[in-house]
Amino acid sequence: MTGTFWELVGYVKRSPNRAKALGLFNSPTMPSELGKKMQISLTHASKIVRELHSKKLVVCLNEKLKLGRIYRLTPQGKKVLKEI
Repeated sequence: MTGTFWELVGYVKRSPNRAKALGLFNSPTMPSELGKKMQISLTHASKIVRELHSKKLVVCLNEKLKLGRIYRLTPQGKKVLKEI
């Protein structure tokens, strides 16, 4: 495993919300569902999803939609989740 992988693990572990959110992507999930499950605002849930998406830990399944985007774990996201 490369240093980049461990940097991602550290990045996720630094934030309890990122770590918890990553674990909730066991099936395709919308940010609104994530917010409800984590009991946080939609704004905060969307920010977490954007952060995970920017690190390529989750991927959007319907990029063209403005509302109702659905995300799932990438293979890299699954590896990071296993490690944390």
